[in-house]
Amino acid sequence: MNVKAYLKIKIIDENGKCLYYRRYRSRSFVIGFLNDFFATMAGQTITNTNTSDTSYTVSTIDQTIVQANSNNSAFGIQIGTGTTTPSITDSSLSLLIANGTGAGQMQYGGVNVTGAVTNTSNNTGYITVTRTFTNNSGSSITVSEVGIVAWSGNATGQSNQYYLIIHDLLPTPITVPNGSSLSISYEIQVAT
Repeated sequence: MNVKAYLKIKIIDENGKCLYYRRYRSRSFVIGFLNDFFATMAGQTITNTNTSDTSYTVSTIDQTIVQANSNNSAFGIQIGTGTTTPSITDSSLSLLIANGTGAGQMQYGGVNVTGAVTNTSNNTGYITVTRTFTNNSGSSITVSEVGIVAWSGNATGQSNQYYLIIHDLLPTPITVPNGSSLSISYEIQVAT
């Protein structure tokens, strides 16, 4: 089986005009993804690191979700201004752009996750995770990194955890004008 992820980025101005569109190959699944996958597949607990850089135990009965509500920047697709090359051990984005309308902030929309789409003619399938961010900060904001943070509903008595599963540095930073929206989609594909 082959697993790939593609990152789609679109900027739409306040009049609905597309200002920017690019599709990149995502190359940066991180250890948080593998730890969660291992716990599920092996039926064993494992230690993971959350976005606060603190260790916690992943239980085999924990629920993992990336579908965050609007105005919740704690998990789901996140954006940032960091320029550090991603590492397999990353536990968070380098410099997260906060949710809001203040200077340097963007409003986080809700995350949408599509069900699996399959194509039996070429033995492929995919899911898509999408989030839209709106810039009402009063000035342009440059985005240089994106990622997905998962929420783990911890059934073992510990508090809920947020942990990074994908972290990408954009080939070229993109500038989102005030009043415009930024749409980020991750398409995660499998093929046999």
